[in-house]
Amino acid sequence: MYGKAYVDGRVSRSYKGPGHGVAEPGNSRGRAGSRRTTNDVHAEIRVIAGSGVTDGQPGTESASGAVNQSLRNGAGNGGVAGTSGVHRQEMGGRRPKEKKTERIMKTLVTAIQKGGQGKTFATCHLAFDFAERGLRVAVIDLDTQGNASFTLSDHQSGFVSSQLFAGNIDELRGWFDNRDNNGIALIAADADLANLDKMDLSHAAGALRNSVAALGDYFDVCLIDTAPSLGVGMTAAVLSADYMLSPVEMEAYSLHGMRKMVAVVSNLRKMNPKLRFLGMVPNKVDARKPRHIANLAAVQEAYPQLVLPISIGMRDSIAEALGEQMPVWMIKKTAARLATKEVRALANYVFEKMEIK
Repeated sequence: MYGKAYVDGRVSRSYKGPGHGVAEPGNSRGRAGSRRTTNDVHAEIRVIAGSGVTDGQPGTESASGAVNQSLRNGAGNGGVAGTSGVHRQEMGGRRPKEKKTERIMKTLVTAIQKGGQGKTFATCHLAFDFAERGLRVAVIDLDTQGNASFTLSDHQSGFVSSQLFAGNIDELRGWFDNRDNNGIALIAADADLANLDKMDLSHAAGALRNSVAALGDYFDVCLIDTAPSLGVGMTAAVLSADYMLSPVEMEAYSLHGMRKMVAVVSNLRKMNPKLRFLGMVPNKVDARKPRHIANLAAVQEAYPQLVLPISIGMRDSIAEALGEQMPVWMIKKTAARLATKEVRALANYVFEKMEIK
């Protein structure tokens, strides 16, 4: 059985949310326990740039051998390697009597092996924006901390995330057959997610992929929020998704986490060739910190295909919005206007890249 033991470099699971931190005037190299210089960060970027993850080429590093071995063991045995990536195909169990949507559902996972980067911020605001466009949006919270579940608690579907790994597609279809699936439907994190890393990876990934496929009969978009470590949950989510997005701070440790994530994605794409990495979103960029500006310029110049052309500043209004369980554009403060502009631009960019029609 495979769990977090196969992860190289365990990271903190403490999510502080966007908007935290204060300026450090005159400090261009950063503190926070890191003495790395901008040149060190540039070296990290060069490694990321050579990964080839955005065009489907193998990266310079491979993910854990345990991931590959588990997936090979699962192939042909009901696991993910033997499962088609087309969301609307027959995946077992009965089908609804009529289709719930004319669209083929598209799935996006937000993931990075580092806490506090803004995964939940991105997931929740994409959900709010997409729902306002008239889309049916399923949000799966796979983080036991349940931050997305808190912010989206007004949109509970009554189905919980651990049920997606149970393999009971009839139960899932029966549940969503009998509810109004317009707007946002939260599939909330629950306590049983803590047992996820005890599952065999290939079976967990196969079960999640089947569940996501079944959700395609009811929703236009599925967004998956993940924990900040490469356990069974995050790996299964990446193997079930069409697209992936990685918010990242412009700090040396964060860029190192991004480097590991890109290497992992390069490897997992061999098992999920349909996965398209949209790139990393520079998040919580503090214009008062010279190292943030230098690191942002460095990643943009070194490999523009890997960095979104949109960045999100250090905005306290975003943290306030998440705490108030609403999108930032509903915060009635002048300070929220710039945050709203940035977040709307991010949502529009992702919407267009996902080619949702």
